[in-house]
Amino acid sequence: MAAKFDHPNVVKLIGAAWTVESDLQALSEYMVGGDVREFLIYPQTPRIWTARKLQIALDVVEALVYLHSFIHPVVHRDLKSRNILLSKEMRAKLTDFGVSRIMSEDNTMTQGEGTSRWEAPEVLAGKEDYNQQADIFSFGVVLSELDTHAIPYDDARGSNDNTLANVAILQKIAMGAIRPSFSTRCPPDIRALPDRCLAHNPNDRPSAPEVAYVLRTATI
Repeated sequence: MAAKFDHPNVVKLIGAAWTVESDLQALSEYMVGGDVREFLIYPQTPRIWTARKLQIALDVVEALVYLHSFIHPVVHRDLKSRNILLSKEMRAKLTDFGVSRIMSEDNTMTQGEGTSRWEAPEVLAGKEDYNQQADIFSFGVVLSELDTHAIPYDDARGSNDNTLANVAILQKIAMGAIRPSFSTRCPPDIRALPDRCLAHNPNDRPSAPEVAYVLRTATI
């Protein structure tokens, strides 16, 4: 699937090789800047929102605009900071299309296989009729990473103030009972966006072009 993609914010697939069918190896362009998770844990990365962070967010959503624009939209299904790579110039590109799927004509898909804490409620619930709006939810989670530099829901606590087990976190995400945290320093233009992206009902989430417009016009 990745071989057909041609967009400045999608990592290019250069080729593939295999000796046996079960040992397929893909060769993609080298991204010298590493991934966004590494960028966020680097001590020198500012905790406040900067033009660089805003550009990373915009680069990612531009990739989603492209993927979702196909006649049968491509749903990435595993959008997270580890799957966003950075160039030497710190421009972001989306990678790892191993669990991506193309929506069928009846808008059904196989069950998602992405990384759970970033997944949309409908994917965690095992529904097969989810669509590209699942990526928008995951993007909202990525915005929380860019804001707090933390793994999503790591600050979640139970009624006894104990750290929530991962399975409890996933249950709460599926029910719409929990959202990732944002800091008080998050700029208003940015902070309003994840509230919409993280809506429990997929129909209440903005489209990728709508998100891109908000980020293009945001001030920090």
